Amino acid sequence: MTFSERRVLHEYPRGAHRWTLLLLTVLATILASYEFQLSPLLPLLLPAIHLSQIGYGYFITFSVAIAAVSAAFGGPLADRYGRVLIIDACLAAVTVLVFCNLLIVNVPSFVVVRTLMSIVGGLMAGAGAALVRDMSPRLSRALAFGLFTIGPVGANFLANFIAGETLPIYHTWQSQIWITGVLAIAMYLPILFFLKDLSPQLRMQIFKSEIAALQAQGQRSLAASELPSSTRDAFYKLLQHSEVWLLVIGVVANLTLYFTIQPFGVLMFVQSFHYNTAEAASLNAFFWGGNIFVLILTGIVSDYLQVRKPIAIIGQLLAIGLLIWWIPSFGHHMPAGEMKIVATMLGAFLAIGYVPWAAQFSETLEDVSPALQATGWAFFGFAARAWVAISAPMALTIAAHSGWEAWIKVSVGGMVIYIVAMLLTRPHRSVHTVSAAQPERRAMA
Repeated sequence: MTFSERRVLHEYPRGAHRWTLLLLTVLATILASYEFQLSPLLPLLLPAIHLSQIGYGYFITFSVAIAAVSAAFGGPLADRYGRVLIIDACLAAVTVLVFCNLLIVNVPSFVVVRTLMSIVGGLMAGAGAALVRDMSPRLSRALAFGLFTIGPVGANFLANFIAGETLPIYHTWQSQIWITGVLAIAMYLPILFFLKDLSPQLRMQIFKSEIAALQAQGQRSLAASELPSSTRDAFYKLLQHSEVWLLVIGVVANLTLYFTIQPFGVLMFVQSFHYNTAEAASLNAFFWGGNIFVLILTGIVSDYLQVRKPIAIIGQLLAIGLLIWWIPSFGHHMPAGEMKIVATMLGAFLAIGYVPWAAQFSETLEDVSPALQATGWAFFGFAARAWVAISAPMALTIAAHSGWEAWIKVSVGGMVIYIVAMLLTRPHRSVHTVSAAQPERRAMA
């Protein structure tokens, strides 16, 4: 067997093997997000290359728009040719481009390197989430996506933690690029050699549990007509369903705060609460740390109860309440200990709001067609990047004129939109009724 053939599974993985593959997918997501981290470096990087904050906001608009278009093409490719092929190739390219960041000396070189990274990053936007779905039966779907979401969240935590610990020693933004590149190589090697894909036949099935997967081996053949013939065909089949639109638009609005803290969290802490860069990076890490812990806990609870929508809504109501209390504190000094508690709680509440949504969205895509998983997640990636492209310069402009608290109020509005959208979606369908609705797509346990 060739190297590529050994990377494809023709029997559904079970037990420790399946969880190992799932954790390798999480590692790939951490790497894909970690390599893009600039937030802890902005107070040092922007003055060094003579780029203003507003100028950086407009660059984010440009680069994320490019990534959104790239994501629209990458998702259908992953549905048609497999997830791991796209992940391996894109991670290799991005790792090389990380070291190219050391060649940045001015705005043009910055634009070239980071734009190339955005294009490659967009291409793999849907592949990781689709692979998580492939490796997680419905009974453990929320926990799987809780672990998967640790990828970008863990990358943010890792970047902020490392910057908080090492910037007082090395003092330069280039030192963080070297650290990122070396860690990227270490994380990439196990992904390259051990991460595997399901065969197209297995990807087309919907399983309740590992037992159902075992009983269903060889029961269903892949129909060529079920695979998208092109990017246009994939999105045509997907976007006819209003549930997909509701879930994507709602969550993208809800993630406004997340999309703010990810690139601008350190700047916000420095400008609004007057911490130095290392202190702000450390405080930012508490947000991501709280998020990581509760992602797993929420996934376990959601899977145990087999409930998605109510938990997501409760999480966002808690986040809204905390933000209403926190907003008046902007512009005033807050003791670091108190800020750590606020940041941790905020990260935890956002996790409660997101994990059940991810499970529900994945299950909704399965109900539409198992052949469109990566396309569906690429659509989410496209919408999310489009909103980041619009909101990044808006956030910096509003923060410059009215303070960061004004933009946080906009984030609260996004959470309200999310709650309304979730209320309009159908209740989560029990895993015990899915097979009755679509007997041709899954095996009974």
